[in-house]
Amino acid sequence: CCTKLRQPFSLRKCIFMTCEQAINYLYSRLKFGSVPGLERIAALCELLGNPQDKLKFVHVAGTNGKGSVCTMMSRMLINAGYKTGLYTSPYVMDFRERMQINSEMIPEDELGALMDEIKPKVEELDKKGITPTEFEVLTSLAFLYYYRNNCDIVVLEVGLGGLCDSTNIIKPPELSIIMSISYDHTNILGKTIEEIAFQKSGIIKDGSPVVLYPQIYPQARSIIKNAAEAKHCKLYEADKSKIKIIKSDIFGSEFMYGSKKISVSLIGSQQILNAATAFEAGRALQERGYRLTDENILHGIKSAKIAARTQIVSKEPLIVIDGGHNVDGINALCDNLKNIFSDYGIIAVIGMLKDKDVDTSVKMLAPMCKKMITVTIDNPRSMSAEELKDKIMPYCADVTAVANSAEAFNTAKKELAKGDMLLVCGSLYLASEIEK
Repeated sequence: CCTKLRQPFSLRKCIFMTCEQAINYLYSRLKFGSVPGLERIAALCELLGNPQDKLKFVHVAGTNGKGSVCTMMSRMLINAGYKTGLYTSPYVMDFRERMQINSEMIPEDELGALMDEIKPKVEELDKKGITPTEFEVLTSLAFLYYYRNNCDIVVLEVGLGGLCDSTNIIKPPELSIIMSISYDHTNILGKTIEEIAFQKSGIIKDGSPVVLYPQIYPQARSIIKNAAEAKHCKLYEADKSKIKIIKSDIFGSEFMYGSKKISVSLIGSQQILNAATAFEAGRALQERGYRLTDENILHGIKSAKIAARTQIVSKEPLIVIDGGHNVDGINALCDNLKNIFSDYGIIAVIGMLKDKDVDTSVKMLAPMCKKMITVTIDNPRSMSAEELKDKIMPYCADVTAVANSAEAFNTAKKELAKGDMLLVCGSLYLASEIEK
């Protein structure tokens, strides 16, 4: 069968699962939840020949900024001529966004063929009482996809935490990057910054260089620094003191980082720090012997585009979609509203998941809006539109609860006056619904 070959697929003569069937099978594994630990994915990868052991990785953890930096790293490596895999989550428009090679999504037929191959292995483990979760099945499939397609390197985003995340089954990577660490998934990762930082630092492995984003909490930096020293890893840190902003507006930012002029197309002050971190990561790969020039690095940062990160989807009227869903993400959005969109009246469509820090988020965001329309996201973890409305009402005078995202969006658009902007915010799931 052509799926046994380590070369690009030729599938037309074979009959496999369709892409839709493959995705539906993955979703059927959601009933097993999100369970920390590497035992299940280790067993599954073993049955697949451990493809992850034959690949090179840049491994990226953190609370916020992972997706942006992963995209920047992928783009710079592609620009340097490397066949580059990219594994991220969640997706916005198409499930296949989660697995890319050289910025191209996994083909539908290849996704179906790989799932057709993996499914019997999963069922074999099920019979033994080892039940791989949805993310574990997807991650093992991604490893196989990148290996079969001869990727030179894979930029691998952690799903949740680090230490016990399925992606952490890999051997020491070429580079570990740890982004901003703050409070999120506290029911799994721990209630304190120290506990969360310990989980994130779990991706640090013997001898692999570590790149660290400028941390808000000094205790997080200390834990990462100590973990790097314990594993004999060289530590690179993005340095805020080296940043001198030239401009930052709705078209992106330009800034000096030491003697280097860096341009980033992604909007917002947080993207300046993300770009500085990506620059340090590029330099770290240079020292590892990768044929990355400074021009490759700068091109990768500038060319990175990612949906739902303070994304302008229309200029007339001005419509912005932002997927920030935890306190740090909402805080970054609020900074952008103050610094970049301060001349606009804001009508916001908002939906949030009930397991997020909704109270703190709405307390920051709601006073900045002239009107908010709440919606129930199509997700079992969603907070209802009515409950979200009740939480917002103390901070915004005009709040309406609406049945679904399409109705909420159309209602908000009709109410836009001259000088207003429409903001969609609170969740990547809502961003996905509105994008579509």
